[in-house]
Amino acid sequence: MKKTIGIIGGGPAGMSCALWLKYLGFAPIIIEKKQQLGGLQQVSNFKNVYFLGLYGKTGYEIAEEFRQHIQVEEIPALLGSQVRSIVKNGDDFQIFTEAKEITAQGLVIATGQRIKGYEAIKSIEGSHELLSSQEIFFDPGTTPLLTPQMNDKIVAIVGGGDNGLLTAIYFSETAKHIHLFVPSQMLGLKVNQKIIYEKIEAGKITLHQPTIIQRFEVRENQIYMTFKDGEKPEEKLAFDSLCFRIGFAPNIEDIVQIFNEGKLGNIQRSQKGHIFTDEFLRTSIPQIYAAGDVANPRDPCVATALAQGAIAARSIQEDF
Repeated sequence: MKKTIGIIGGGPAGMSCALWLKYLGFAPIIIEKKQQLGGLQQVSNFKNVYFLGLYGKTGYEIAEEFRQHIQVEEIPALLGSQVRSIVKNGDDFQIFTEAKEITAQGLVIATGQRIKGYEAIKSIEGSHELLSSQEIFFDPGTTPLLTPQMNDKIVAIVGGGDNGLLTAIYFSETAKHIHLFVPSQMLGLKVNQKIIYEKIEAGKITLHQPTIIQRFEVRENQIYMTFKDGEKPEEKLAFDSLCFRIGFAPNIEDIVQIFNEGKLGNIQRSQKGHIFTDEFLRTSIPQIYAAGDVANPRDPCVATALAQGAIAARSIQEDF
């Protein structure tokens, strides 16, 4: 009888792992809390240039290609299904969701990561006022769609990673002016940093770095932000739109709680919460593996997620 492997998370890593496991002789089952497979790719409107063979497709379109492949392979997926508890019964794991109980011999955590949203800025004075504005944006995947809407606006972008830099690059093509607020140092790709500095020279972008945001105000369709820019005096500026590109966080809190309640053991994590694994994606708990962005703080993307799904599957083959 084929051994069942429960895969928690239906993004690219989870789907890749399931596909490989099927052809390695296992019975994978994907458990996805949302109603559709695809992970964060479902909300990405950027057109692909990095992933071979799918040039020009948006993240959503790439996710649809993956979903169709899983469907053709008849790999089972429980959609809209939240894992409620997991307990160990001998060599097996009993996985309980709202609708079904699954007995599995191994687990793969492929829960990905989430966009840091309002919770990341709620400690700043006046942040609650931002919720009343229609011109506050958190999701980096919407950048291509929002670019035409920035026409002739003064836009503030908070974030110095690739999403912050890319948003500034895109919006600078239509906006009246961009103010880019970088909390510490730029962390984006050097090619993106180069474009940013070129646009600063051209007068399209003003860089504020390092920045400490002190408070927000919203009035008369304007967003006011008070901040400290390095050693300069406190300053207040008004904007038509405000975009936060403040990174991602691994989706791990629920899993940690479930593991603790089920007494499965302590899964080792980094200071930022990503799961520690060995080079072949085995976690600190036997029979449990992790793949994709939840275990990859350095290079989170579709290509690495797919590769890690395959590596985790091969490790399972070796271990079982």
